[in-house]
Amino acid sequence: MSNLERDSQDACASALRQYGYTVKRRGLLLQPRDKKEVSGWLGLNLATWGLPAKLQVNPVVGVRYVQLEKALVELAGWKAPVACVSKPLGYLMPQNTFVQWDFLAEGDLTASAEDLASAVGVYGQPFIDKWAIWEDFSAGVAGSGLLLDNQRFFILPLIAAINGDRSAAELLIRQELDRVGGAQDVYSQTFREFAAKLVARAFNVGGR
Repeated sequence: MSNLERDSQDACASALRQYGYTVKRRGLLLQPRDKKEVSGWLGLNLATWGLPAKLQVNPVVGVRYVQLEKALVELAGWKAPVACVSKPLGYLMPQNTFVQWDFLAEGDLTASAEDLASAVGVYGQPFIDKWAIWEDFSAGVAGSGLLLDNQRFFILPLIAAINGDRSAAELLIRQELDRVGGAQDVYSQTFREFAAKLVARAFNVGGR
């Protein structure tokens, strides 16, 4: 890691403290909330092509549910911490497009970090607040367009199982198993393994 990468991420971490974020690891921050089972999630994606003179940072905001994360780690092999729902910050801003912040080796890293943190507070926080309510998340995420194709049939059956709706969880699993069939691509193999583990546990991943 270059000095500019390290110093820029450290400047961002410092600026984001005022919004309640703590560093999980450099470039990944969590925002504790009143309920321990959920936290805000902020990833600082880096574009390093301009090094050593310039680093660009693309923030992604999200929400992490501990119980759902635990199930995804145990059954699907995902790596914690998991953003159960997320979106690049630029698409939450008025311009609704991809946005990066420039951190220049000869520039004011603190000013750039504070500008990024302010945007997170103004435009990212409402997204986190909305999806950090389990009832809204579990009822609305399926139709939100926020889940990628390779996430959807891992997350949705687990949400149903956590809510105690075993029949809905079974239907989702069966639907995706029928679709992937015997395909040998990584996604299909991983999903079959996940489904087998979930069925073996009788869809018991805890409840609310």
